[in-house]
Amino acid sequence: MGQEKLGHSSRQVTSDTYTSVLPEMMRAEAESVMAVVPRDIPFEERTAPAIPESAWQNGVAVFFAHGARRSGDTWAVGAQPQPGADVLGVISLAGRGQDDAANAAVRWIRDHSTANELGLVRVENFNDQYPEEQRADFSLTRFTVARTESPDAAEWTLPTGLPPAATRTQRKALNRRRKAA
Repeated sequence: MGQEKLGHSSRQVTSDTYTSVLPEMMRAEAESVMAVVPRDIPFEERTAPAIPESAWQNGVAVFFAHGARRSGDTWAVGAQPQPGADVLGVISLAGRGQDDAANAAVRWIRDHSTANELGLVRVENFNDQYPEEQRADFSLTRFTVARTESPDAAEWTLPTGLPPAATRTQRKALNRRRKAA
């Protein structure tokens, strides 16, 4: 695009504008990709997540994975449907910060969902909800999972009792009667 089309007074203004904006756009794009494809952070499952029936509403459950730094790089992450509720499961990991704890939680819940025929519908990172001075020591991720009970392909059959398809001659006769009426 030329400076004229963009309304800039000179090529230098156009160049300066896009030279400063492009690196920021590229960084934002890279971060959005990392949000979709979390790093593979190894963890140890202490207790497998067990989602209670009371957490399910219309086949969907929402819960949080809350991580806290224990000492050094050791983190514990527990899943809960709400603050103060019983812990649904726990993992531990060695991670550099809240993003590592959140990424391990995502892999944990994704693996659990796959193994239990649940659909991981949505993952939301709430790390920014902590005050700046606490972010190094806590992480918070919200998960939405759904039961994936669907009929097997063998259960689908061709419908019966459908009216026979009208022939071309029958359609023409029907159209003539409609026009005459």
